[in-house]
This record gives sequence, C-alpha cells and structure tokens, in this order.
Amino acid sequence: MKFLSRSLLVLLALYGMVFALGTAFLAEKHVSLVWALVFSVGFIALQYAISPWIIEWVLSIDWDENELPAVNRVFIDQLCLEKRIPRPRIGVIHSGTPNAFSFGRVRSDARVVVTKGLLDVLTPEEANAVIAHEIGHIEHYDFAVMAVAAVAPLILYQIYVWTRGNNHGRPIAAAAYACYWIGQYLVLTLNRTREFYADHFSAEVTRAPGDLSSALIKIAYGMVKADGEFQEKLKTGSSEEKKRSRRAQQLGGAVSLLGIANLKSSQSLAIAVANPDQAAAVMRWDLVNPWSRFYQLGSTHPLTAFRVRALNRDSAAMHQQVRYPLPGAQLSDRKLRFLLFPFEFLVWVAPWICGFLFLFQSEAVRAAARMHFHLPFLPRPWLLIALGVTWMLRIAYRYRGTFADSKIQPLIEDTEVSQMRPRAVVLRGEIVGNGVPGAFWSPDLVLRDETGMMFLLYRASIPFARLFFAMTNADRFIGEQVTLEGWYRRGLRPYVEISKLTAHLTRAEAGPGPVTLFGQSSRDATFTPETLTQRSYSRWIQYALAAAATAAGIIWLRA
Repeated sequence: MKFLSRSLLVLLALYGMVFALGTAFLAEKHVSLVWALVFSVGFIALQYAISPWIIEWVLSIDWDENELPAVNRVFIDQLCLEKRIPRPRIGVIHSGTPNAFSFGRVRSDARVVVTKGLLDVLTPEEANAVIAHEIGHIEHYDFAVMAVAAVAPLILYQIYVWTRGNNHGRPIAAAAYACYWIGQYLVLTLNRTREFYADHFSAEVTRAPGDLSSALIKIAYGMVKADGEFQEKLKTGSSEEKKRSRRAQQLGGAVSLLGIANLKSSQSLAIAVANPDQAAAVMRWDLVNPWSRFYQLGSTHPLTAFRVRALNRDSAAMHQQVRYPLPGAQLSDRKLRFLLFPFEFLVWVAPWICGFLFLFQSEAVRAAARMHFHLPFLPRPWLLIALGVTWMLRIAYRYRGTFADSKIQPLIEDTEVSQMRPRAVVLRGEIVGNGVPGAFWSPDLVLRDETGMMFLLYRASIPFARLFFAMTNADRFIGEQVTLEGWYRRGLRPYVEISKLTAHLTRAEAGPGPVTLFGQSSRDATFTPETLTQRSYSRWIQYALAAAATAAGIIWLRA
C-alpha cells in the first residue's frame, strides 16, 4: 500500500504543477495552448502504442520458450494462475550481461524477457525471483503508469515554449521551465518507486525475499564485469572482436534502460559479490551518507542497497533470516552526516557556479530580464577571482589529511567519507589487474590486501596523461606488491585516488653470453632491482590553474 500511495503522491505533484500553471496561463488568455497540449498527449499515446514493436525491432529477442529452463516456465505458469494474470510471452536475449525486463501495453499483451547471462549466473530460485519482479510490473500496470507520468513534463515544456515570447506570459514561462526540470526528476522518482513496488511483489509471491537480494547483487557484479570486459576488448582486441563487443555493449545498454538494474546503480558492489559481510559493509554507506541520495537523483533505478534494505524488511516480516544484513542504518547514525552535507555540497558546486556566471552571465541576465526578473550584474574580473578562490578552497578541502597506514576493510566500513571528505591513506598489497576479475578499468587499477579489494583511480588534469600512463606503466604494476599513498573517497563506488604508487621490481638484463634462437642465455643474464614509482600531480595542477585564474582576475581588476 505504501508504494501505491507514494506513486499517487508523485503523480499528484506532477499534475498539480501542470494544473497550477495551466490555470495561470488561461487567466492571461494571450496564447492558445490547445494544439500544443493535444500534440503532447498524442505523442505519448503514439509512443505507448508502438513502443512494443520498436523494442522487438531494436532487440534480438528469441521467443522460443524452451530456451528458458523448465523450472522457470513452471513457476511462471503457477504464478499467473494464482494471480489471475494472462500469461506473458517469454523471450530470451543471447547477451552475457545479466538482466531482465518486461514491456507491453496492457496485461494481455505483456512480454517478459531475460538474458542468457542472467540464467547463467543465478540459481533457479533467484531467476524465479527476478521473473516475479518483472511480472510485478505487469500486475501493477506500470507501462500505463509511466506513460501517464511522462505526459506531464511534455505539457510543462509546451507551456514554456508557447509563453516565453509573450511579455505578459514570461513569468509563467520561467515557472514552467523550472517545473519541467523538476518534473523530469519526479518521473525518475516515480520509476524508482515502481521498482520497489515490483520488488515487494516478488518477495510476497516467492516468499523468499533473500533470493531477490542475492540476485540483485549478482546482477550488479555481472553488469560491472561485462562492462569491464568490453573496455578490455576495446583496448586489446582485434578489429572484429571490437566490433562484436560494441554490438554486445549496445545491446546490454539498451536492455539496462528497461531492466531490473542498471550499471549506474550497481557499481559499488563490484568488489564484494563473493562476501555477504563485505557486500553489507559496502552498501551501508549508501544508506547513511546523504551523497548517495544525490547520486541517485538522476537514476531510473534505486541504488541496490536501498532495494536490499527493503527486501530485508520483507524477510523480517516473514520471520526469515536476512541474507545481507545492513547494520548501522539508524536515524542517529545519519543525523550528523546530513548536517554537514549542505556545506560540503556548497564547497563542491561553488566553482562551477562562478565559472558558469563568468562565461554566461550576460545571457542569464538578459534572459531573466525578458521574464521580468532582475539579476544583479557582477563585474567579470570579480567572477574570475571568485572562480579561482572557490576552486582553491575546494581543492584544499578535497585533498586534506596526513597519509596514515590503513587496511581496505575498515575503509569500506567508513560511512563518513565522501567525494568531498576523504581519508588520506597508505595501503600495501598486490595489484591484481585493471579491474575486478573480468572487469578492466585501465588506466585505473585494483589493489588487494588481506582484508579485501579496492579500486585505484589515476586522476590527471592534463590532456592524454591517463592514456599515457595506461600505455606505459599501468600494466607493469599488475602482479606486483605495491605501496600506495592516496585519498580514499566514495562515489557510486569506493575508490582511492592515487597520489603515489611504488613497486619494487627485478629487471632481467642480458649478459655477454651466447645468443640462441630462444634469446640470450639465462645463465649469463643479470637481475637488477628497480623501483617503479607513479605519481599524480593532479591537485598541484589544479592549484596552479586556480591561482592563475585568481591572479588574472586581480590584474584585470587593476587594469
């Protein structure tokens, strides 16, 4: 019931904005919007009518149900009979990226599609839980709900277009444009709510919420792995392999737009799939740190942690053992982080605002004036100085702290860290590759110590520096014991930004012995110790650019 109420509230908010602005527009009576609104509604209706054909045309779907294991077919038959839902048509996509989706117009013409990758990585019970989630979308008429929701932003945009050239209608145009963007995010919010609703349906009909939790985490890992294999093929594959990989990636990307999960909401779990305790530790940050809500705003799917938490509640209600316990998500654990978030967000966004005003202030002031809004005009030298100063403040805030020894597991469990609040750390371990097994993120690396694995980000602030590192030294670190100095951060995934990476190697050098068909004789070779060091000067380059902007503004001001 709570998911239905939440969906209705979002729809009421969307159409409340449309009604308020439409009423204000009609009061003005200067421009007719009838045909524009008819066009918006007609466009969505046409899209709703033909979208199933488009999906089938774009995606290579095998409609032979024998591709689906018998245990899953039996489950679908029993579920549809129990819920009195017309049995959907079942299809399989031969893609290695694990995912599933449903589409259609009404219950009677609904389809459910799963990928071969999903059937390969999930147990039959987990696959049933995913299929139940997709049937949940059919049960809740989600195709129609999302189509109705999509009309609202289009109407708001039409109001903006038809009133922006009218002197009396410009305030309405400004409000309509703002509401259009708010409406876009409300539609995404509604989509995330419907995903929770389908998860709850799956938990109820399977009576095994833990199976869907486990499936979501395996899917998250599999999507990151498939994306990493694509990156590796682009780096090392032949022309034909690159072509096939691009086709597979495009197919996987198209499926993820419709599917039960997407790459954006899944990245943090790429390092923790094999360990439930570590998976819980990774997801705990998503639950208690406000930055995770910010990252989720632009996503069609909830972060996996929020879905697992909701499924844990279903498990508790059914008196079942929780598969992935998520400790420490109490209100008291979140309060302090939300108090600091506004300040950190301001420090993060301030240079962007100053830079935008420096470049486009005149256009912004003129556009506001046309809509009867007055914006103060700031001298450009002062804006350039503000850009430099706020940029330096952000760098100082993001790169603070004294490097101290640490282990990966305590870092993963740290819920206070964010993009803006780092931990300056020293880690020691082995570089295991350019990504987790099967996922390659060159020129970035993955470090493993005795407590876990961690992504390493090589950040560069000059063109082609990352490419140069990838082509020269990155692969030389793989398989070596290293010492890392860097800043641990959390975004959509946990990572350490490299400051200094050091490995002690032994280089073989040919001696004066005989040369054979197999190279220099090994008994005559000498072995020389070598220290391989890679530094990142990103923050110092950023400091220099920020100082240059400040100095240029001061000189301009005094000229």
